[in-house]
Amino acid sequence: MQAGARALARTVVPVACPGCDHRDVRWCQECAAPWWEEPFRAESGAGRLDVWGRPPLPVWAVASLVGSAHGMIAAWKDADRRDLDRFFADAMARCAAHVAPTLAAVPGALAVVPVPARRSSTRARGADLPGMLAHAAARGVVQRGVSAQVEHCLVTAGRGARRSTARDRWRGARARVRVSRAPAPGTAVVLVDDVITSGATLAACVAALEDCAAAVVTSLTLAATPSSSVRPDVGLG
Repeated sequence: MQAGARALARTVVPVACPGCDHRDVRWCQECAAPWWEEPFRAESGAGRLDVWGRPPLPVWAVASLVGSAHGMIAAWKDADRRDLDRFFADAMARCAAHVAPTLAAVPGALAVVPVPARRSSTRARGADLPGMLAHAAARGVVQRGVSAQVEHCLVTAGRGARRSTARDRWRGARARVRVSRAPAPGTAVVLVDDVITSGATLAACVAALEDCAAAVVTSLTLAATPSSSVRPDVGLG
């Protein structure tokens, strides 16, 4: 009877790994493995973070946005796979824990700030994904003995960046992001997002926060577009 009930449930709501479409598992070990690797520096793939006269913002990513990792992210964001919430939150917590020893040397208060998601996207998904990841990142940092708190101080408005050209994303990103509540002056900020591609939205968040005298020291993300070039790993910039 139990086997029959499971078969009926899978007919109504099929279960498959979002990375490789392997049936009858939420995710397979092979597709889950990259999310357990140590994070890597990914800012070299985000050209919009290159600002003349200053070092690029350090960005840490857990996986490259290709293959099975891309499939898992797409299912999580666009296919109502809410069962992946805890999976990706834990991956972000591990990423933050890896970076925490470096953040311990940053003077002043430490705020973990999610890159804002559009309200329409949050309603459609039933969850604020960047906000969820920000809380997971704060948890990972605190577990390593570094004091940090989540601050929802950025908001977005207008048309989103998806399905736009890279040039359109760059031109419109700054106008879409604003500070709703400024962090205390001198606050060190860790930006958190789900993925990074061109870096236009992340650069807009940095500019908005710096206008309020907040220093963005690094960014954490689940997945990043692969880069064809390599930059040396150099501190927090």
